[in-house]
Formats: sequence, C-alpha cells, structure tokens
Amino acid sequence: MSRFFAGGFQQVETAKKKMSTPLTHEIYDYLPAVVRHTQAMGWFVEYYVKDPASSTMVRRRNRITRLINRCRTQTEKKLAAQQIADTINAKLRGGWSPLHQAEDSRLYTPLPQLREKFLAAKQAEGCRPSTLTQYASVTSLFLRWCTDYGFGTRRSGTFLRPEAVRYMDHIQAQRNRHRSYNNTLKVLRSFWQWAVEHCYAKENPFATIKPMKKEPKIRILVPPEARARVTAHYAATRPAMVTVCQLVYSSAIRPAEIRKIQLKHIHLDRHYITIPADNAKNHHERCASITPGLVELLSPVLAKATNTDFYLFGKNENLAPGKEPVNKDYFQKSWERMRQATGLPKEMQLYSLRDTGLTDLIHAGLDPLTVRQHADHSSLAMTDIYTSHFDPAVNNAIYTNAPPF
Repeated sequence: MSRFFAGGFQQVETAKKKMSTPLTHEIYDYLPAVVRHTQAMGWFVEYYVKDPASSTMVRRRNRITRLINRCRTQTEKKLAAQQIADTINAKLRGGWSPLHQAEDSRLYTPLPQLREKFLAAKQAEGCRPSTLTQYASVTSLFLRWCTDYGFGTRRSGTFLRPEAVRYMDHIQAQRNRHRSYNNTLKVLRSFWQWAVEHCYAKENPFATIKPMKKEPKIRILVPPEARARVTAHYAATRPAMVTVCQLVYSSAIRPAEIRKIQLKHIHLDRHYITIPADNAKNHHERCASITPGLVELLSPVLAKATNTDFYLFGKNENLAPGKEPVNKDYFQKSWERMRQATGLPKEMQLYSLRDTGLTDLIHAGLDPLTVRQHADHSSLAMTDIYTSHFDPAVNNAIYTNAPPF
C-alpha cells in the first residue's frame, strides 16, 4: 500500500484512540475525511461525525471506486480521491453533517446560539426592557445548569422533556417560592415555543410541566390606627414617603408604577395621573384617580418644578423630583425600616395599602365594577382576590349590630 493511503489509515487510527473517552467539545463535531481501500469495499472515503442525540461519533463511508476508476493512471486516481475527501472536509468545516440531510439543520443548533437568536428576535419585536432582562436572566441560568450537568453540548432538537423535568426539579430544590418557579417555567415555555415555531425544535419540552399551586397571600389590611402611625413616622423622617403611601392607598398605583411617574403625567386640574403603557404592570395605559389629599400633597411639588420630564421621586436623599428615578427597591426597604420602628406586623406590607384602599372603597358604597376599573384589574374575580383579606372591622360590626337569636 502506498504511503499516501497509509497516512490516511494512520489518521483514522489516531482518531479512534482519541474517541475512547466521551467527546463534549465543539472541536470534536467531526473527524476529517481520509481515503481508504480494502479488498471487500474497494476505494472509499471515511470520516466521523458527531450525533447530537447520543453525543457519540458516527462513522460514514462514501464509496468512490467507480469515480476514480475513470482516471487512467494511479497518480490521477490518488488526486481524484483526495479531491473528493477535501470537498467533504470543506463541507464539514462549514457545519454540514450527513445527519442533517434527513431533518432540518436548525434542529442541530447549539443551545447558546439558540438563546442568542431568541433574545435578538424578542428585541426586534419591541419587547419591554424589563421583559427582555427577565428572558436573558432565566435563559442564562438555564444554560449554566445545562453546562454543569452535561447538557451543554445538546442541540436544540435533542433537548427533550426528561431534561426539562430535571431542570424544573432543580429549580424547586432551590426552595424558591411558587412565583419564582412559575416565572421560570413561563419564560422557558416561551423560549421553547419560539424554537418550535422557527423549526429549531420539534416539541416544547416544558409545555406539559404543571406550574406550582399559588400560595395564599400573606398580606393583611392596614387599619386607620396603623395608617396614622405610618403617617406620623414618615412625616417626621421622610415626608415624601407619605405621598408614596397615599398614592398606593388612594390611587391604587403600584409601587413599581409610582417609581416611574414623571411630573408631566400628573394632572391636578383633572384629578388623575397618567400611567403610560410602558410603565403599567399589564402594559395598558390608564388614568389613576387622585383625591383631594393627594392634590394638597402634590401641588407644592409641581409649583416648584423646573422640568416636567423629571421623575416625581428622584434618586436623591429627599426623594425630590430628579432626572433619574429612585432605586426600584427603595420604597420596599423604607417601608420595612418604618414597620420595624413602629412595631407593625410583617404581614402589613406596602402593597397592603392598595388592598386596604380597594376594600375601603367597597365598604364606602362604591360598586364593584368601579373599584375593578380603579384597581386596573382584568376581572371582578381578581378584585375579589385582593379584597378578601381578614378585616377586624367586619367582626366588630357584626358583634355590635347582629340581631339576637
């Protein structure tokens, strides 16, 4: 046998020795094609490609005896055979695989590349920055787990439900609350549904995994005497927080929405504050009603305003209007410090003021539909959830006014 073909045998034998251990790096997606000859098969080109489904190397042989027999001399045959091998190697370097011929090559997209395509597509769709950040965070943690547990080299079409179940078991083992678990599941369902729609996967591996049952809310209502303690504490320490609390209680504006209020959104003469769609929780613009008490608190602030593009609560020590909004966790941390200083129970949260305000409106005689619209809820059933907290005033009213048996 000539040295030319002996060298080909040597390359293959060396490659076989290297394959004695599992291959997990992208550099081993294929082993180059070499020319071989046997008495039984004649001339053929032999090469190895990685099967993403099993992460093993699969041998492929292309018979070329008829092709090279057209050549007149042995030298011409060698050159023709090597040209065929070189052509196959060029295709292999470009990402081609004979395993792709039976199915769409998109099914063999590496998971990191699939994530990049997904995030780029969502950004092009005009996804809100906060939503895009959540997509990026959840999918990043997912890919990190895939790498740690040996699934990092999986291709999009070969990541199936058993691996998805393992990952969600991992999330549950972190002792995350149902909200974190369900949010992770929701994002990964969207991620893989997009992959299915764009032919990167045949099925959504997270589609049939059930979300965790929601835990009951631990918030309780904030009665008048507790609200008086809150007002007194903030009036002496951080007056701007009195306005924050009243916006939550009277206007049913969520703390995250309050943080993004700009002075131009406030319309005192028409008694409402505009909550743009980009700032609203449900992405729908609305006009939040304000009360005379809030008009009294906000009038001095607007009178001193020099730039209506400033945020109502700026990133400064006194929460005065500023170019940048206050940090997103400031309100919650401030409430926790106040709660501990005044001795209020931990179940009385800042968001409890919103539940309390809605409940008080119903007790004041407003019809449920008006309260639902004021709360920006999707249905009366949702309003019922947020107003079904324990209320000591109900017990006292029944104790005092119930007729005898």
